[in-house]
Amino acid sequence: MAQKYISFADASLKIGVSIATIRNWVKERYLPAINGKITLCSFDNFLNDVDFEKKLISRANKTRKGFHDHEYLSEIIKEKSKLDNMAGFNISKEYEFLLSESFRNKEGIFYTPQNIVCDMLKSVKVTKNKTFLDPCCGSGNFIIEAVKKGFSLENVYGFDTDENAAAITKKRICDLTGVESKNIFNSDFLQTANLSDKKFDYIFTNPPWGKKLPKNIRENFAKIYKSQKSTDTSSLFFCASLFLLNENGKLGFLLPEAFFSISCFQDVRKIVLKYDIERFIDYGKPFEKLLTKAKAIILSNKQSENEIICEIGQKKHLRSKKTFENIPNKIFNFSIKTDESNLIDYIFSEEYITLKNNAKWGLGIVTGNNEKFVVKEKKENYIPVWRGRDITGNGLKDPTNFIPDKFEFYRQVAPLESYNAKEKLIYKFISSKLCFFVDNKQRFLLNSANFLILNEKFLLTAKQVSDYFNSNFANWLFKSVFDTHKILRGDLETIPISAKYFETNKIFDEKTYLDFLQIERIDNGKYRKIN
Repeated sequence: MAQKYISFADASLKIGVSIATIRNWVKERYLPAINGKITLCSFDNFLNDVDFEKKLISRANKTRKGFHDHEYLSEIIKEKSKLDNMAGFNISKEYEFLLSESFRNKEGIFYTPQNIVCDMLKSVKVTKNKTFLDPCCGSGNFIIEAVKKGFSLENVYGFDTDENAAAITKKRICDLTGVESKNIFNSDFLQTANLSDKKFDYIFTNPPWGKKLPKNIRENFAKIYKSQKSTDTSSLFFCASLFLLNENGKLGFLLPEAFFSISCFQDVRKIVLKYDIERFIDYGKPFEKLLTKAKAIILSNKQSENEIICEIGQKKHLRSKKTFENIPNKIFNFSIKTDESNLIDYIFSEEYITLKNNAKWGLGIVTGNNEKFVVKEKKENYIPVWRGRDITGNGLKDPTNFIPDKFEFYRQVAPLESYNAKEKLIYKFISSKLCFFVDNKQRFLLNSANFLILNEKFLLTAKQVSDYFNSNFANWLFKSVFDTHKILRGDLETIPISAKYFETNKIFDEKTYLDFLQIERIDNGKYRKIN
């Protein structure tokens, strides 16, 4: 019968050691090899050997511990790339698979699926001498698609700080064209963009999302590229790319949903609104193990009042750029249509008050180790705590979690006098729905719930605020403006509340509130202005 074999690279992946270690074990005759491969039979016998278990423990099984070693990965890729002619082998996907989660999180790396690359580039028209740039090219998905669309190889450029990723991009280009590119650089685009005299006609990329950089470095790049207070790496790459975009050039960025709504990105959204925005696209959640949505912006470097194509799945509608300029914090809530946007404009045009500067805010307790401190049954010297899931629009559930009353144990605790306030509003933090409850029993919260204490001079009572925020109308308004799964203080502080209504109505009632604003609810759960 024909023998079955396993390569050194596959063997190293299977048991989480380097290829060099596999070679050493072969030299030591723990593993017999023929023509650079190991028979599956001998490999299986080795795995069942007690000596192997000892060896594996001594190696600390680095792969299973989330260990990241670029030299190790480079060795594997070189070995496996020899198998390129085998059906189904894809060096780019292989490298993405090998990257440890710790490295992905630190560097903000989420490689772009091919279907998204193709969709973002579908409107790109290639003409002679047009230039293309991916400032953080990864393993080259945008670069390869640009070459396939017809860009001349000498006009296609890419940068990446990951040496292995840049090498893979070069190899993929060579495999596709038979020519080795001289324009793929293993360097930091943010360090060099402001020094470049070269401009580009098309800049498309998926930048690092929230890459961990020291604060002073982020602030320095923000100053160079004029992103102001927007210092996330996705903002920095966005503004640096605009710096190199030709007149009438086109830019496309795949970004986290936070870019479109969270206040720390407000400054860069203002910059976006200065350009001709062609498309906003919601791609849902394309990245495994990542809860956030991915959305894209396609814009041109010119002035235009053209309507923006807003795409969510297979559905499309048009929005005027002005409808985004009038939204608080310049939020890009492109999932809603023009009629809803006009209603929101109307709501914000009326006289209103907000919670901004009218409350003291606090976060739920961060224990630092819930497995250690949180128990399901009441014990001596333990106190009940409520999670976000315990807060509902209909009231508060009974506590099912308890922690020691030694607050010095915990990583973060709001001042105890805030928890012991006579009255506070507690609310669910991780949620797409507003859920508030008036607490007058000095309850404690875990960090999936937060709280606020209204200033004494605020015009509304805690009960009025709670009933308003729990209403269908307030939830529709919040979701239409922010469309997020987190209830953030900065967002809550922008929601308008009609103080005039409460001058004559001591109890909140949604029907009379809508009548007061001359708004009605329609059958699909949405709202419209009464003509």
